[in-house]
Amino acid sequence: MLASIGRTALAATLALGSLTSAATAQTGVVSFTGGNTFTAFSRDETVGWRFTVGSSSISVLSLGWWDETPTDPLAASHQVGIWTLGGTLLGSTTVQTNSALTGSFRYEAVTAFTLDANTSYLIGGRDLIDDGDRYISGVSNLVTGAGITFNEAARSDIGTGFAAPTVLGANSGGRFGANFQYRPTTVVPEPSTYALLAAGLAAMAVVARRRRTA
Repeated sequence: MLASIGRTALAATLALGSLTSAATAQTGVVSFTGGNTFTAFSRDETVGWRFTVGSSSISVLSLGWWDETPTDPLAASHQVGIWTLGGTLLGSTTVQTNSALTGSFRYEAVTAFTLDANTSYLIGGRDLIDDGDRYISGVSNLVTGAGITFNEAARSDIGTGFAAPTVLGANSGGRFGANFQYRPTTVVPEPSTYALLAAGLAAMAVVARRRRTA
C-alpha cells in the first residue's frame, strides 16, 4: 500500500516538473536557411521585424543580436529594443560583443516585460555601416517560437540611430539582426495533470498522517 502511495506521490512530483519545463525560455527566431547579409541598410538606423503574439501573452527575458561568426565575438555592441506599433519603447538593452551565445544570437538579459496576446510589436537593433557586424535578410524556412508569428521587415527612418523601426514592408524576407527570448506568462496544465496532482497531494497527506500515528 505504501509503495503504491509512494508511486502516486512520485508521479505528482514529475507532473510538477513538467509544468516547470513547459515554462522554459523560448526564442523569437529559432532558425532559418539562406538569406543575404548586409552591413547596414543605410549609415545609422534600426533594423528589425514586426511580429504578432498569439493567443497567450508572453514575458520577454532577454534581447539579442545575430552573430554571423559565433565562434568569435561580435565586432561591436548593439542596442536592441521592442516597441509598440505606435513607437513606444517597452524594453531595451545593449548586446555586448561577448554576450552569452544561444544558437547564432548573443543575448543580454532585461528586466522582464509583458507583451499582450493578439497584439503586434516591433523589434529592432541599431546597426552602423562601419561597425563591422552584419544582419541577414531574405531568409527561407523561417521557424519562430511557439505563439510568435513573423509579419514583415521593419526599419527606422534613415539616419535616426536607435529608434522605433516603424517603416514596414520594405523587405518581406525580414531584417534579422535583433532577436529575443521569452516565456509564457502563464502555464495552463492539462486536466489530467490537475487530477494527478490532486491524487499525489492526497497520497502525501496519507503518508504524513501515518507517520504521525506510527
